[in-house]
Amino acid sequence: MDLQPAVSPVDLFERRLLHGGSRWIADLTEFFRNYRVDDTEFALYAKGKTRTSGFLMSRFIAWTVLPNYAVGLFCVDEADSSLTMEKLRKRMDTVTKISEREEFHWAWLIVFSDKNIGSGLVSFVTRYDKKELGLAIASTLSGQIVLSDSQVGRAIGTQLGLSKALEGHQTRRD
Repeated sequence: MDLQPAVSPVDLFERRLLHGGSRWIADLTEFFRNYRVDDTEFALYAKGKTRTSGFLMSRFIAWTVLPNYAVGLFCVDEADSSLTMEKLRKRMDTVTKISEREEFHWAWLIVFSDKNIGSGLVSFVTRYDKKELGLAIASTLSGQIVLSDSQVGRAIGTQLGLSKALEGHQTRRD
């Protein structure tokens, strides 16, 4: 019998980000848990800038060459309910509203689900190509990750290391 408390995929993803998992694309400096906007709750909300801090030479290059865009990251854990197109669109609208208010150059929305991802959602997310919002849906049941078709969306898989957090959750769940 396993007496360890269950670790959510959001916890694993946040831990990865706090230990520098996003450093090549953004310096996320503020993290909020259970962040509520209207009737939408984000398990994790983080914000920061694209100009990363480094050591000596990399810091100099960052400050002289790289733009300093404000960015946001939003995570939702759909462990207790099914993810529908309506829920996803509502969350996208909420993220867009926050992004405009905070003047984010771009934002990421990552949804974790305990169920398989429906083909309608897969089709919608893979065809979504707006450059201001990167989307990802990750199934903790199957390990499937679906990313939107934009530079910001693809960065969720390559730069933020979503698959690593998902792998960690699957091995802990077994």
